[in-house]
Amino acid sequence: MADTASGATIATTIERFLNDAMVSTRGTRKTYRTALNALMEYVQDKHELDPAQALVTDLTVERLLAWATWLIDRRALQRRTMQTYLAALTSYVKFLHVNNLIDLPSNQAVRLTEGQRQIRRAQRPPQSVPHPPTAEQIEKILKAVRERVIEPGNERLELARLRNIAIVETLRSTGLRVAELCNLRRKQLRQDKSAWVIGKGGKEREVFFDNTAWRAIQTYVEARRMLDGASGRPQGELPVFARHDKRASNKVLKITTTSVERLFVEIMAAAGLSDAGITPHSLRHYFATKVYQATHDLGVTQTILGHSSPVTTRIYAKLEDGALRAAHEAAFGRSIRIESQE
Repeated sequence: MADTASGATIATTIERFLNDAMVSTRGTRKTYRTALNALMEYVQDKHELDPAQALVTDLTVERLLAWATWLIDRRALQRRTMQTYLAALTSYVKFLHVNNLIDLPSNQAVRLTEGQRQIRRAQRPPQSVPHPPTAEQIEKILKAVRERVIEPGNERLELARLRNIAIVETLRSTGLRVAELCNLRRKQLRQDKSAWVIGKGGKEREVFFDNTAWRAIQTYVEARRMLDGASGRPQGELPVFARHDKRASNKVLKITTTSVERLFVEIMAAAGLSDAGITPHSLRHYFATKVYQATHDLGVTQTILGHSSPVTTRIYAKLEDGALRAAHEAAFGRSIRIESQE
């Protein structure tokens, strides 16, 4: 990085940066000061440069990236703290460049950005293995939602009960994300018990319903026929899963992700599973695990879940440790004895 402002030192430019409007809040300023104090400590400790005397151009891209690595080794920073420190570095370098305190060629900027990305990637925590609900827990959930007591003759609550059954059955049998379920419209349902949905990143994929889930949806939609007809909207444009709270009145509004999450809290309490940590997304893990166990094909599992990367899907293979052990025992026997030959 070439000097474009003679006499600009590391310490003075850091102070100017912290007092600049780019660092708008007191909390941000305090955090950035801590980060950049660590930068000054680094150049003094590792490169014997006095920040009050050393020019800002002494902060080469190599040294800035080495500072980030030094932080990990020396300070053992938590991942979130490290992200904040890197954000401070990015803002500081941008300030220097915008104010003509340094000249940062595009190739150097790319090196700095890519280096920080690699550091973030290296600090990424190991992917945790999900704990999908057991088949027994799924049965308890379905039993609780089917047997929910409502006021006799309360049509609104009966519609909500039928909808809730259809929601749980759909999440169980399709692996839909909650947002995908909430956005599902009638016209997306096909007679072959499938639907085309738009997932993350605008990616379209086909999902499939089992007979139980499909019947639950048809029962719910049929019970809602009068409400849908009175809406004055084309049937295909109506949401599959609608709100049935008092505020929705007679409008056919799609259910929200927050409502589905609240619904699961109620269902888990009724099922005696409040401490099991089961959320709507847990049923996606259940679905994914069932698909992988049935196929042992990560490609199929990735496609049916709508994952962009096989890395995301590979986590379900980690659940197969027991199956791998069983396969090894089938091939080699439960125990292998090596007898000494004398």
